[in-house]
Amino acid sequence: MYDDNFKKNHSFFLILWYDNPMRKKTITEEAILEASISLAAQNGLEHFTTKKAAALLNISEGTIFNNYPNKTALLVACLYHIDRQIDVVLKSVPLHLRTVPSYVHDMWYAYFEFLAVHGDYAKFYIQFRTSSYYTSEVIAGQNQSLSFFSKFLKSHMELFHVDANIFWTYIIETTMNFAVHVASGQIPCTQKEIDAMYRLISNGIKGVYFDKKVLK
Repeated sequence: MYDDNFKKNHSFFLILWYDNPMRKKTITEEAILEASISLAAQNGLEHFTTKKAAALLNISEGTIFNNYPNKTALLVACLYHIDRQIDVVLKSVPLHLRTVPSYVHDMWYAYFEFLAVHGDYAKFYIQFRTSSYYTSEVIAGQNQSLSFFSKFLKSHMELFHVDANIFWTYIIETTMNFAVHVASGQIPCTQKEIDAMYRLISNGIKGVYFDKKVLK
């Protein structure tokens, strides 16, 4: 049913489901979302189909449609699934008696660490944000899926002195791309490299010319 390359890329899900005689009775929405994220991340969002997701989990395509009416709804649910986990990570960063800059610093490190560990999430997220699926309606829904972070932004956005869309596109997509490269082994995941990434993002391109520590 599966070729060798398919098994290699998605072995985690095959172990959980392919050899489990109870899989059809125990399938969860989370399992469907995780399998879908893995498929889209590894093969490209444009090649994702609900049929492939069902095959990966060894369930019928109808089981997926029992939970999600179509592919678009499933992919949007995948985005929000990742969002909710990111929101929990960010919320776990202690704020008490902290300045906003130091709080943002620690949130970024927690955010990056989560993405580097979950490379498929970062790959999926980047693809989704640049796709036709990322509509204004989906973006509006992120006020709920990223409820903690959204409230933080509304409370402190005036401190950043820059258009919110430009600022967060820069932060989110740059961090996501770094995380993908780290997860893929293209950039070493050492504290030195992570610190350099943060300094580059926080200081910007201009900072590279004036701060010798940025890329060291």
